[in-house]
Amino acid sequence: MRELKQLKTKKGRDETGLFLVEGEKFVTEIPANWEILRYVIAKRFADGRDLTAYKRAPIEIVRDSLFDSLADTVTPQGIIAVCKQKHWQLSQLHATSGFILIGEQLNDPGNIGALIRTSAAAGATGIILSKGSGDIYNSKVLRAAAGAALRIPIVTGAALADTISQLKQAGYAVYAAHPRGDTLPYCLDLRGNFCWLVGSESHGLSDEAAGLADACIRLPMASTVESLNASVAGSLLLYEAVRQRLNV
Repeated sequence: MRELKQLKTKKGRDETGLFLVEGEKFVTEIPANWEILRYVIAKRFADGRDLTAYKRAPIEIVRDSLFDSLADTVTPQGIIAVCKQKHWQLSQLHATSGFILIGEQLNDPGNIGALIRTSAAAGATGIILSKGSGDIYNSKVLRAAAGAALRIPIVTGAALADTISQLKQAGYAVYAAHPRGDTLPYCLDLRGNFCWLVGSESHGLSDEAAGLADACIRLPMASTVESLNASVAGSLLLYEAVRQRLNV
């Protein structure tokens, strides 16, 4: 069990290329294209329960106290799946038409998870996170994403200058969310291939990143409000693309 405890840390996940999915709903909804190495199940969960739903990998039943030491939730349900990480390539995102969310140094797990969840719900082609962003396999990110982190391609550790250059060559427009932007998102035609570029929770977009965009976009806000939470701003922008594509 020691190796599983290591997966609760970023270092352990990076070294092994594995991560943990916890909770009955999340475990049973792991998509078929993700590799599960094994299930770790608490005795209280296994007792009197049909475990045939968990036949994609070997099952290891452990005493309750040991399971609880592995779990990351306050009231563990009793099941964890040990999964293999995926490393998506940029070419996999722009191989088909659509829109992409790019995040520069996003670090708050709740915001990252919420943006992943909203991107998946909005039908985004994928997500790109720059170098210095948080770990998408962090348990808090996975919970905030509500399973969506396993349903949408996510490129991590991206060098923004090279990435945006490749996206532009592939025919994508790049729009940066910026409080000093001179264009409203409602004035753009978002029915083609494009990317939203959003900055970190504390610092917003760097000048370097904003300079890579085709245009800087601002959301209208009352004068008493300086900025929006990164996940809220990103969600509003993503759903403006949805609105336009639904033609409503």
